[in-house]
Order: sequence, then structure tokens, then C-alpha cells
Amino acid sequence: MLVTGKGGVGKTTLAAGIAEAAAAREGRAVLIEFGDGESGKRVLGPRSKVAHRVVDPRDAMERAVANILGSTILARLFIGNFAVRPMLRAAPAMRELAMLEVVRIYAEEHPGARVVVDMPATGHGLAWLRLPVQMRDMFASGPIHDLAQRLIDRLVSPSRCSVVVVTLPERLVLSETIELCRALEVEVGLPPARLVVNRFPRDLPAEAWDSARAIAARGGESAPAAQQLLRMLDARREAQREALEILGSAVKTSLHTRPLILREQMEDPSATDVAAWLTSEGAA
Repeated sequence: MLVTGKGGVGKTTLAAGIAEAAAAREGRAVLIEFGDGESGKRVLGPRSKVAHRVVDPRDAMERAVANILGSTILARLFIGNFAVRPMLRAAPAMRELAMLEVVRIYAEEHPGARVVVDMPATGHGLAWLRLPVQMRDMFASGPIHDLAQRLIDRLVSPSRCSVVVVTLPERLVLSETIELCRALEVEVGLPPARLVVNRFPRDLPAEAWDSARAIAARGGESAPAAQQLLRMLDARREAQREALEILGSAVKTSLHTRPLILREQMEDPSATDVAAWLTSEGAA
């Protein structure tokens, strides 16, 4: 399962929550992320039963080449060759293909486990998912062609993986996310299995407006603050309405799944909190 979305929308927390839910239900799960791995480690916590694997960009090329050549020593010699090093530095697509290959390797090292991948942010993640087909078509034969085809067959095939997209309820972010969902279906052939709207404003009781209006009507020193509160409450309600309108339109025209609404909380939820919410929604 691939989890993607814009940066800062809660992607890592959602990915970890999906993995926690799978571990609770099936006994094992794997969370794969890129970079230094600190985000996933922090969200999972020290008692998590989820296996945590990190794809380090510096090591991915060596491991991918070793898998092709059948030898880590030969891979190091190849990558360290004075003629090869500049080519690899100038070809980020090769590094990204190698990182996807390491994701595939990790997945195959855990047969039968739910594998959840915390993908890069929106644009980068979409480019990565396009990459195997692009590289396969660019190289008619040879090891790179074979590597790309293997990724298509075993990693980004609709029969092997699904995509979860995470967004926030703000108009701009939500609109961009709907476009991402369309691009995933049209350009990659992976329509999102889930769209999660994170930090959606909670419904407030009507009494909140009534109390603010009463204080404002009384005048005095508290009236300006009450009027400001009324404006904030109105803006919050309008943001809710606008987000639901965008989602409703998207479901009618392009989305193939019911959006899941994760309400805002006083504190950021843990992976366990998200797992419990997914289970309650029947989406784990």
C-alpha cells in the first residue's frame, strides 16, 4: 500500500496507522519510509509491533545494483568507477529507480505481511510512480529495462498494490489533491483506494454561536472579543461547507471511493489512534 499526499498533511502518521491496524489484525506489518527514518520511528513508538524499514538514498543504488549483478562487491566496483559516478550523479531517475527497487526488495523479504510505504510528497511521489514505465520504454532491453519491468509487475501493478491519498480540508490543498487522484488513475493506472481528509474541523454546537451573539449584544469590554469569535466561528463553518462541497463534487465526477474524514484533535494522533479510527470506519 502506497500512501501519498502533499507535505505536512499527516502522511507519515496515516501510513503508520494503517500499518498498526494491519499488525493488530493480521499479526505483522511493515512500514517503509525514505530518508533518515526518524519520522516513522517517532510515530510508531518503541512498543510497536510494526517492522520499520528505511530506504536510505545513499545505499539504495548499491543494493539495487548488487541485486542485478548478484554481488555487493561488483556493485561497489561498478558504482565507484570514475566513468560511472558522474553519470549516476547526473541522473536522479536512476537513483529513484534504485530506491523503488529497494522498496520491492523489502516487500519481498516480508512475504504475507501488509507493506505500507510512506511515499514522497505529491509531485515527487507521482513522478516516482510514473518512472518504471518511462524507464522500461526508454531502454528496450538490458538490466535497466528488466529492473523497470520487475517494478511494474511486482510493485506498482494494480493487482499488487493500492494507493491511499491524504489531504487537508483547505480549498487549495484539497483541489490539488483531487487533481493528484485523477493523475494517479489516468497517468499511472492506480486510482486511489482511499482518500483521507485529515484534521477536518469538528462540528461545534449551536450554543457556541448563541453564546457569542449574546455576549456581543450586551456590549461592554467583552463585545469586541465576542464579535471576533463570531467571525471565527462563521469562517470555520464556511470552511467545512466548502470542503464538503469540493469532496461531493469530486465523488460525483472522478473519485471511486468515499472520502474518509479524520476529525481534528487537540493533539496530533498517534499511529495507534489512527489505527483505532480506521478500524471503527471499517477501512483498516
